[in-house]
Amino acid sequence: MSVYVKAVENAMLCMSRQCWEAGIAAQALLEKGDEEKLRLMVYDMVLRQSTDGRLCNVENTPAITDSSFCMPAVYAVAIREKNEKYLNAVMDNAQLFLNTEDRAEDGTLYHMRGTKQIWADSAAFLPYALALTGSPKEGVQQMEGIRRRLYHEESGLYYHMWDEESKTFLRPLAWGIGNGWILTGLLRLGLELDSSHEKDKEELFAEFRRLLNRMLSLETEKHGFHDILDDPSTFEEAETAAMVAYVIYRGVKEGILAREYMERADWIRMALYQRVSFEGLVMGASSSPDFLRSGTSVEAQAHFLLMETVYREAMGKQ
Repeated sequence: MSVYVKAVENAMLCMSRQCWEAGIAAQALLEKGDEEKLRLMVYDMVLRQSTDGRLCNVENTPAITDSSFCMPAVYAVAIREKNEKYLNAVMDNAQLFLNTEDRAEDGTLYHMRGTKQIWADSAAFLPYALALTGSPKEGVQQMEGIRRRLYHEESGLYYHMWDEESKTFLRPLAWGIGNGWILTGLLRLGLELDSSHEKDKEELFAEFRRLLNRMLSLETEKHGFHDILDDPSTFEEAETAAMVAYVIYRGVKEGILAREYMERADWIRMALYQRVSFEGLVMGASSSPDFLRSGTSVEAQAHFLLMETVYREAMGKQ
């Protein structure tokens, strides 16, 4: 299956990438241990840093929190190479998150400048990146603020977008990838916190397990997930499946999940392989650029690679 993995990576690197897409692609290279390609991607992320601190600011985006996707990769290369320029770059991005006025009264950051919108996307890396760069308390607060607004009690899932001004959901849908961003974010943040935040870790992992189990209860007969998780009329979406398999393998590897979960991930993983084209495209993803239809995306390519990396690590522990 290594031929498939190489093809998926090649296709990912040939795709156009906005800020968060560059960040999740770099995360895939980071976790895979591909130092050469990662270093080149990080170079460009820092090259494209805006004066306010946002890494990889492509086309002067109004997005505030998307640059958090890039921070772990830049931070890792900075530490490994003792590169002061890169370290300063990632800390400048962190300072923006800590000090910007683009936030709700409780401190939760807005996703876009000029709006008061809070998106599930922010949960993926913003809380983790803050903890990684020395602000764990702030990271936990961001995760709590996002979850509190987006949680839909009746479904047990998270809706995609919230408007703080009107106090209403902008997209009252349990989008698979949005729940996946929260799921992966909960795991990454919990793993980053040290023993001085034991209560926070326990709460994060408890919610991680609850959300994972709720999503698994909606797994289809083909071992996939609908684009809108609780709406069977929507297409079966590939990236959500890769996210779920990824967190299961990593959760087992880190001792957060029981090994019995592995079988569920194995079925999902094998079904995903059926979606990979000859050229290495992971088909049936919520598609770029609007993520409203079935197609392909950098995100799906990256999550396939993340899944494969941690699958091999988890299997190596057996």
